[in-house]
Amino acid sequence: MKTIALYGLQMLVGLIALAAGYAKLTGVGFMTEPFAMIGLGNTFLMIAGTIEILAGLCLLFPRSGVVGAVLLVTVVVGTAGASLGTAISHRGDATQMTVSHTFRTAVQNDASVLPAVVIKKSQGWDI
Repeated sequence: MKTIALYGLQMLVGLIALAAGYAKLTGVGFMTEPFAMIGLGNTFLMIAGTIEILAGLCLLFPRSGVVGAVLLVTVVVGTAGASLGTAISHRGDATQMTVSHTFRTAVQNDASVLPAVVIKKSQGWDI
């Protein structure tokens, strides 16, 4: 019974990875916005989506589950590393917070995306 539950959980994660990879490859707004905000282009988005689909397919089959898990971990670590690197490189820009050029371009091209609110340090919080 325990093995069946683990295989079921593995297949569920595989289906989620397939859905996320498909959303990245088709350019769904909520998937492309974070990549644009970080400054990663469509190339990284397509690579991540393809690897996620491969990982999802591997996770659907019990024998290739380890390969799927390794592929999924590489996507997560790569995206986390890119996010962390962007946060560290923009750490001293607290007074000059601006929306990146790629995000502004994405917002102009996609009418369903709302522009980000930029709060400068000098404005403070009005609570």
